[in-house]
Amino acid sequence: MMSAMDSLVTWTSHLFASLAPRDLIAIAFALLLIRLARYAGMWIFAIVALPGTALHELSHFTVALALGARPSFPSLIPTKVGSVWRLGEVRFQPGHLRAMFIALAPLLLAPLALWWALTFVAHSAWPWYALHVWIVAALLHACFPSRTDWRLAFPAIAVLIVLALLLGGYYFSVRMP
Repeated sequence: MMSAMDSLVTWTSHLFASLAPRDLIAIAFALLLIRLARYAGMWIFAIVALPGTALHELSHFTVALALGARPSFPSLIPTKVGSVWRLGEVRFQPGHLRAMFIALAPLLLAPLALWWALTFVAHSAWPWYALHVWIVAALLHACFPSRTDWRLAFPAIAVLIVLALLLGGYYFSVRMP
């Protein structure tokens, strides 16, 4: 009988088998180009990263809407805040627990990037291939929460970690004589 880990490894290997090594290399190269676009100027980077930025902000908006946080519609106009640029923004009514889910919503873009790669990249011909590779790379680039996102999520994450440790300690103290 297969363990859960063996099943996961088997499923993952079958999943990535449909992407050729050239697809993975093309996605990695596009991801590198998106990262390097920062050095070409903010507006070039904003345009190159636009699909990912739009979906990053839309993920915040969608989760905030689902949690009743009354979000503002996403803004995709880059603005300079101090010494850094903000590519997009969604404002919402905070609450520590829901702020965590809203702030970490871009993590949902990773499975979307995988689905997009398997559905479109693996079966496309040039020039659509390049477009789909760029979209996957932009999604992967945008799936990481920003510093602001982590700052919003941290209080709830810290409380959940403390609760998990307390519950784990209680469970093992009751269970072990």
